[in-house]
Amino acid sequence: MRSFNAAEQFADLFFPDLPTPVIRQLRAGCSKTVVPRGESVELGNDELGTIVFVVNGAAKLVGHVGADREQIVVFAFAGEQVMLSAPSQDAYALWAITDCELIAIPAGRLIRSAAGDGELVKALFVRALSALERSRATTVMLGRKSAKERLATFLSTMGDRIGRSVGGGVVLALPMSRREIADSLGLTIETVSRQFTELRALGVIETRGRSDVTILAPERLRRLAGFLR
Repeated sequence: MRSFNAAEQFADLFFPDLPTPVIRQLRAGCSKTVVPRGESVELGNDELGTIVFVVNGAAKLVGHVGADREQIVVFAFAGEQVMLSAPSQDAYALWAITDCELIAIPAGRLIRSAAGDGELVKALFVRALSALERSRATTVMLGRKSAKERLATFLSTMGDRIGRSVGGGVVLALPMSRREIADSLGLTIETVSRQFTELRALGVIETRGRSDVTILAPERLRRLAGFLR
């Protein structure tokens, strides 16, 4: 992992409409890091944690239970953010799925900057609400949904976040492996492979190789996911 002085991008990319003094304050607390694929992110933790913004690439936040069990808590892509908590009983680590460019800022500094600017408070609040909504959806999915509903939810959500609309479908280049998908959904890799096969048989998706997925019928996929709207 290597760091370099390019934190000026932070405010321009994520909070472009802020007043110059606030931007200056934010830039002063940023550190930008390139993390190669397959490596974890090592960042100093503020007592309130660290907020990491993804400039390029894809990352995963992994929670560890005991010495030999882990759960992928969330995937993060370019333009999104993830919160690294302050040290606690539960261990979390951020890993690069692809080569990543990340910008990190101590949560305490971000909160102090927000205290003096209403627009920054609004921007952070909107981002926090979006993350909360995804967290709630994940809780429902893991607690109540069937294997097919879980994979349909995953693919539909990925389509919204990183998909490309082509005709009436959505094209996806998934950066994560089938095993990582399984870990994030609380399923075995065999179950995930079987559900991919079933969704293909239903004519809802097409796949090419391990990464390329075309959602042929987005609305039908949403119904299979159990979405109400």
